Amino acid sequence: MTDVPAKDAMEAGSEAGFTLVELLVALALFSLLATLLFGNVHFGLHVWRSGSVHAEQFERSLISQDLLRRTIGNLYPMAVMKEGNQPQIVFDGTKGAVVFLSNAPTVAAAGGRFRYKIFVERRDDRADMMMTATPELADMQDASTTTKTLLLPDIDQAAFSYLGEARKEKDLRWNDNWEERSDVPRLVRIRVSFRSGDTRTWPELLIAPRVRADVGCVYDPITMRCQGR
Repeated sequence: MTDVPAKDAMEAGSEAGFTLVELLVALALFSLLATLLFGNVHFGLHVWRSGSVHAEQFERSLISQDLLRRTIGNLYPMAVMKEGNQPQIVFDGTKGAVVFLSNAPTVAAAGGRFRYKIFVERRDDRADMMMTATPELADMQDASTTTKTLLLPDIDQAAFSYLGEARKEKDLRWNDNWEERSDVPRLVRIRVSFRSGDTRTWPELLIAPRVRADVGCVYDPITMRCQGR
């Protein structure tokens, strides 16, 4: 058996490894691949975060609409006697707010009715759609009995309108004002607009009150008002 010359051994060893140029090329390709993979991961995270924010905003809009639909839909048209012995429904609606009686909120864990107000609260350059709830028989001067709920944050504006007969007309029309009336509107419409660049959507919300007459009123012909009121 003959020995391999030293020169041949060195050549065989060099062929089994990598040259400096090959290592540099491999590192450059690896860096390029890592950059591409990191870019894809970063884009995926951005899409996931954006989708999560949009999903959360959409869910909030659905929850707010459902709450409004149930609260306004269950409003109670209680009639009270005003000056001139004219009955008026406890329902005051303007273009910027609406006040009415409705069932107690679920979180209250109690019966009875609450006085609700839905409005737009503005402070500085921010506008939020809010809802307050106060027990019907509570002292209106006691703020501790009122709960405040954020329905929709950071909006541009919200407008309320009411479908029903105008005071001097018999045809149905949308009204921006529904105050000191002896009936409730057939529909309540809530429109919300967002600022430029805001991707949120708010489909036009139409709510029909389920009860349109004060069924709890027992009329007393002597006092000319509901008994016990």
